[in-house]
Amino acid sequence: MRLQDIAAYSWRSLRNTSLRSYLTIIGIVIGVLAVVVITSISEGVQRDINDQLAAFGPDKMIIVPAMPGGGGFASAGPMQGATSGKLFNRDADSVRSVVGIKSVSLGVYGKSSLAFKGKEITATIFGADSTYFEQWNEYLSIETGRTFGENERRVVVLGYDAAKKTFGKDELGVGNILVINGHDYRVVGILKKIGSSLSSGDDSSIYIPLEDGRDELRSQLSPNEIQYISVQLEDGFKSSDVQSIIESKLAANHKVRVEDKDFMVVTSEYINQTIGALLTTLSAFLLFITLIATFVGALGIMNTMFMGVLERVQEIGILKAIGAGERDILLVFVTESGILGFIGGMIGLILGLLVLVVVGSFGVPYWVRLRIFAFAFIFSAAVGIFAGIIPARQAAKLDPVDALRYE
Repeated sequence: MRLQDIAAYSWRSLRNTSLRSYLTIIGIVIGVLAVVVITSISEGVQRDINDQLAAFGPDKMIIVPAMPGGGGFASAGPMQGATSGKLFNRDADSVRSVVGIKSVSLGVYGKSSLAFKGKEITATIFGADSTYFEQWNEYLSIETGRTFGENERRVVVLGYDAAKKTFGKDELGVGNILVINGHDYRVVGILKKIGSSLSSGDDSSIYIPLEDGRDELRSQLSPNEIQYISVQLEDGFKSSDVQSIIESKLAANHKVRVEDKDFMVVTSEYINQTIGALLTTLSAFLLFITLIATFVGALGIMNTMFMGVLERVQEIGILKAIGAGERDILLVFVTESGILGFIGGMIGLILGLLVLVVVGSFGVPYWVRLRIFAFAFIFSAAVGIFAGIIPARQAAKLDPVDALRYE
């Protein structure tokens, strides 16, 4: 039999068993849909994270409190008189004394009452100095207005979502008054929307001058306490060059060994390693789910082809009687299973793209690459072909005489 005759014959056979063929195709559709959606979202998240981490370059680091031994962040809240798991002004002074440090910014944060146009909510506010915006000017860039200056008081800079969504339909703009813990703060700037997968907190941030932040959060802080230190290095220096020096100085301040430090120095290398490990684990889990969906689809095709062999024993006998060889019979059934896989792949790819468009409208990052299209087609056809090989070999080896007498 010629290849075009085999293809035409296989297509007619599938049309004659259309309901079972459709049910079989669903299994492949699910597998390809899972591959397209999971792969695209996974790559989109990684790309989105990498873009955001570019702002946290090797010239920046953040120092935050941690429990002794570095076992995680210390819980926020007043611990008057306690120094374990806390940072203070003297720690910032020690960091400034390290060679290679360009600038040091201090900050505090905590829950406060916010009111605007008669609506009152509780949200986290950040007390920051003007240096903070200079250090992170590429990440925290102004859309309207400006940041606050060194000696300004009772002014506020809002993240994009903080201005647009905090009070529902009542949007905050430059010049509006936001009431924080009963005190009036004039909005002087609105930040551009960052819009990445890690930035939801930053887009909702509310920044006030450091001294105002200490006043508003004094019940939550010890005297002279700070909750993070943001560091920018001089050109030519990397975080790895000064990290050990900073850790030694702060450990001496806190009267602990470096290996038992109650603070954490967060660098770009640390973030990349941590997030990289999480993404690897997540990708492996999603791949496992995809393989299960693929296995289910392959079983569906195999079951359909086995049923086809049982139902078409006499037909196979007739084909062999008129001259069809084992190779021809094998090709007929493999072609049928390949067609099922290919059609399922096309439908799965289209549905996958539609799903990505829908989830993308809700802010989920995704990245559709050309290789995903190619992989979806090759993957679906290959699954179909390999799932059909065993029943095809069974059909090809049937004895024509026994097949003709089969009822």
